[in-house]
Amino acid sequence: MRIFFDHQTFSLQNYGGISRYFCELITGINKTSEHNAHLSLFWSNNTHLEEYNLKALSYPFKSKYSRLLHKSNQLYNYIDYKISPYDIYHTTYFDDFLSSRIGSNPFITTFYDMIYERLSHKFTELSNDKLIISQKKKIAQKASHLIAISESTKQDMIELMDIAPEKITVIHLGSSFSINTTNPINLLPSTKQPYLLYVGNRSGYKNFIPFLQSIAHLIIRHQIKLICAGGGNFTVGEKNIIRSLLIDNFIEYQPINDAILQNLYREATAFIFPSLYEGFGIPVLEAFSCDCPCVVSNTSSLPEVAGEAALYIDPSEPESMANAIENIILDNNLRNTLIKRGRRQLSNFSWANTVQETIALYSKLT
Repeated sequence: MRIFFDHQTFSLQNYGGISRYFCELITGINKTSEHNAHLSLFWSNNTHLEEYNLKALSYPFKSKYSRLLHKSNQLYNYIDYKISPYDIYHTTYFDDFLSSRIGSNPFITTFYDMIYERLSHKFTELSNDKLIISQKKKIAQKASHLIAISESTKQDMIELMDIAPEKITVIHLGSSFSINTTNPINLLPSTKQPYLLYVGNRSGYKNFIPFLQSIAHLIIRHQIKLICAGGGNFTVGEKNIIRSLLIDNFIEYQPINDAILQNLYREATAFIFPSLYEGFGIPVLEAFSCDCPCVVSNTSSLPEVAGEAALYIDPSEPESMANAIENIILDNNLRNTLIKRGRRQLSNFSWANTVQETIALYSKLT
């Protein structure tokens, strides 16, 4: 089979879980002898492309010209699809721009979560995107088949978009981190102090500020740091809250790449994931692969991914978050138990499984 992947996520993201997923899927398919995955992309500044040896020109213009990036890549997709035969079209996001030009070939769309449908009424950063919900509805109707990255996401798709269950196949994701690898990168001197680890975006539905307010007294009491890895520098609003909680000296932002992030997981007292909603939760698998105990929300897909290998919190209850964090700080036996369970749970997920199951789905549709 020849599978065509469009430009979308690589025009939208410079890095992130969705583009990493497609890099893993494309390179995994191309390791097989009988199938070929083609990423149709003229230019992009996505950092994962170089990591996976996927080709595109660097986009030379400023972000204010992002529309040019998108439109030129879209035109490139039109031409590229027309000049070569393909068996499957797999969109990388929710614009159905190419669907009318693929003839009778099947096309597939992956749904990563239903967070806009669930929570846009509560959070401005979600409600500001006026197109995505209608785009998802439209492409769900047109697509030959849909992939959901968790059972939780599938059930949300059925409930919120009235999609027939038989049109959705659940294919889990994996972790790109190797278990038990050593890493020569030195941590910052300040991280020699015990620390809790928070990874990624800190916007509203990620529940960062309520989490911080719930555990500030524990940070001071136990003299433990909180490292916020990735997600950008603290905003003025975040700095004001941190200052008001008197934890300026206990919290810091750490820019990351994969090597630094693996080191941070390995040395952390625990990884904390207080999000209100996740479509899957790759950071949980990353933490497992680095023998890092996990404290995660009891919502959406997270119990499906973490199984019995995490300490669960109710992210809407400050007391629940505080109690769990204090337990994980004080109880070495609990941390060791979670590490062992995490290794076992990790064995249920791999990118190799993702690739094999996706190829099997393609085969059914051709």
